[in-house]
Amino acid sequence: MLRRTLTLIAGCQGVCSYDDLARELGVSQALVEQLVADLLRSGCLRMATGECAVEGCASCPLRTSCSLPGGIRLWQLTEKGRRWLARTGEIGARG
Repeated sequence: MLRRTLTLIAGCQGVCSYDDLARELGVSQALVEQLVADLLRSGCLRMATGECAVEGCASCPLRTSCSLPGGIRLWQLTEKGRRWLARTGEIGARG
């Protein structure tokens, strides 16, 4: 389930809500929050909110698709997360 969660986050370019992930996975939002926390702790995923505050939306490659309304989170796969998904065939090594 961790790999599937990471794959979904990669597929939405890191911009998604816990509700969206829960719906896609067919599980509760509480479970999704735990899965994301596990991915953050493992180093496969990181929150990308710091960049939003520092750089602003103008320089963000997701500026046309991301408005970050309530409930939406912005995550970024780490190199470790990309390697894990590449090993499992979910995404390319640089995808």
